[in-house]
Amino acid sequence: MDHLTGESDIPDQVGSSAACGGGPHSGEEVAQHDTPISSVPPQEDVPTKGKKKRSWLWSHFEEIIKDGEVRAKCTYCNGDVCGKSTSGTTVMKNHLLRCKEYPTNINKSQTFLKFSKSEQTHASVDDDLVAEKRSKLEVWKFKQDETRKALAKMIIMDELPSRFVEREGFRYFMSVAQPNFIFPSRWTVARDCYQAYLEEKKNIKSFFSKWSSRISLTTDTWTSCQNLNYMCLTAHFIDHDWNLHKKIINFCQISGHSGEVIGKEVEKCLLEWGITRVMTITVDNASSNDVGVEYVRKRLQRWKDGTVLNGKFVHMRCASHVLNLTVREGLKESNESISRIRNAVRFVRASPARMQKFNNCVKQEQIESKRHLCLDVETRWNSTYLMLECALIYRRAFDFLEFSDGGKFRSELSKSLGVPSDDDWDCVKAFVPFLKIFYDATLRLSGSLYCTTNVYLQELVTISRMIRKKCESIDMNESIMAKGMKKKHEKYWENMDNINLLLFVAVVLDPRRKLEYVMWAINDLYEPVKAKELSDKVTNTLYSLYEHYASQKTCVEPTPSETIDLTIMEVESFEEWHDKIQMEFERDVSGKRRVKRKSDLDKYLDEERDLYSGKNFDILGWWKKRQESYPTLAIMVKDVLAIPVSTVASESAISTGGRVLDFFRSSLSPKMVEALVCAQDWMRVSRGPLVLEETLEDVKKIEEGNIFTL
Repeated sequence: MDHLTGESDIPDQVGSSAACGGGPHSGEEVAQHDTPISSVPPQEDVPTKGKKKRSWLWSHFEEIIKDGEVRAKCTYCNGDVCGKSTSGTTVMKNHLLRCKEYPTNINKSQTFLKFSKSEQTHASVDDDLVAEKRSKLEVWKFKQDETRKALAKMIIMDELPSRFVEREGFRYFMSVAQPNFIFPSRWTVARDCYQAYLEEKKNIKSFFSKWSSRISLTTDTWTSCQNLNYMCLTAHFIDHDWNLHKKIINFCQISGHSGEVIGKEVEKCLLEWGITRVMTITVDNASSNDVGVEYVRKRLQRWKDGTVLNGKFVHMRCASHVLNLTVREGLKESNESISRIRNAVRFVRASPARMQKFNNCVKQEQIESKRHLCLDVETRWNSTYLMLECALIYRRAFDFLEFSDGGKFRSELSKSLGVPSDDDWDCVKAFVPFLKIFYDATLRLSGSLYCTTNVYLQELVTISRMIRKKCESIDMNESIMAKGMKKKHEKYWENMDNINLLLFVAVVLDPRRKLEYVMWAINDLYEPVKAKELSDKVTNTLYSLYEHYASQKTCVEPTPSETIDLTIMEVESFEEWHDKIQMEFERDVSGKRRVKRKSDLDKYLDEERDLYSGKNFDILGWWKKRQESYPTLAIMVKDVLAIPVSTVASESAISTGGRVLDFFRSSLSPKMVEALVCAQDWMRVSRGPLVLEETLEDVKKIEEGNIFTL
């Protein structure tokens, strides 16, 4: 097969199976399974042993012994004809010409009936009824081009190598599923994948060109196993049907991690996609990101309507990263205890033999748990929490291991900090429940299928109260840890210049809380003077933001040229005087009503809070039902609630990049890496949530360079 064109040379007489991908050995010469005639039992169709036949027809027949006679068995329909060498091959050729199973004889334009599934938005109690509603009968026929496109999408979505199409198992499967399929080479598949990426990109660019709402961004950087720097840029927005979306619009190579490089690359990407209206950019707390976001903010201010309120709130700091810094500061005081337990876990996981000994200790201590010991990444406290939580379950097993393995456990750990003591275990046991609060908050703030901006303040209030409570604990270890956290926590939240006030505005737009909750939360978090200052800032920002959107909305009032000038009307009769007075009355009254008319924001704030929504409250669904009641405010709500408070969406793209660009495929060009990562994100139909634990595990392995276990 020609790997560039997908064509192949075939005999002129009838055509070979390679030409049409037919038979179980499509594109390949059929191997002869020969068996000595003397060893063949009578009445069995078993191939005979003999010299290789020269005619091309023997690529489609097998020589067998049947009733003591040499026969030629068709590999397609299993029918047999005379196979004696003295009889020639004409009878074989004639059979092949009329064989109904031979792919060349099948009409490739022949259509079939199939059941296709259609979208179903409402679930039904009767599963059979659901299946009946979702399926419809339509005409289908095999199309080589469409099948190749579907193959390229499978390669992209399932992160398969392009060489997958040359593997024996796939070729065998296709020879059974669709013998007419002509196998492309891996180079052709790679080109198909890139073409699929370009087509999807064109569709999304067309969507963005017609999009009127603002787009929020998240970005993160990564260094690959090729020692190349990559930057991921993800767009977040709410569509016309009030569904939250994320699209990876860039996964490109950059020259470094400096703020100027990041800022220029973000600007270049926005211009390429035609995105000119940006709400926020969410980044972690690296100083280079501060420089990069400031560069983008200044550039956006030069664009027409590029930002809101002069770009004052473009910079959004990653909530998960702020929590990460807070917890790491508190864990410093218990660093030795954590390190001893980490060394114990590392010892057990070092070899299968040690793991087996540890499992025996678990059975001996009758610990009923199927959790697996896991090591942490020291820079990611989430993984540290998971490691400590699991290690505490097997505390007795670790103690038993110390006395049952001949002293190896104690001697090896003594080379570093020693074996975990009872004080170490008690210390960790005391603060693990406290860490769980941070862990659960991180999970909630890292959601990908629901809005997170409106829940951040509630998590902040909970964490602040817990820190204050632990600072007063009688347990010295807890108190010291909480004071360290409090210091780092206040470093960010006490400085009002670091706070993005849109976090408070988003809570106001939550009908369960509104402005009353924001004012209450601020008074709970700050001293009276700072609370008053921050409350005024939030209120001013809320109304300024609404006025910005109100000024952008097209006014439907009549233009001055359309207004009737009553002073130039000629009045002659009593009836005309009556009509003129009535018109003046209507004009004056309606003008006063317009002055007194409440804005969407005031009407929304005056209404009672929604106190009966329940835990599964859908804030986007609530606003979808009421967008006609608050048309201007609804536009603002879409932009504010689409803001992500975490960069986990971009971090998950990095874990995808780590799997796509592993050590086995390290020769992929940066252009191809971007195509595979972005196209996978666009093509996946299922809007499944990002699993934070899996993302962190992948990022951990990527950072450690252990890609082989991904």
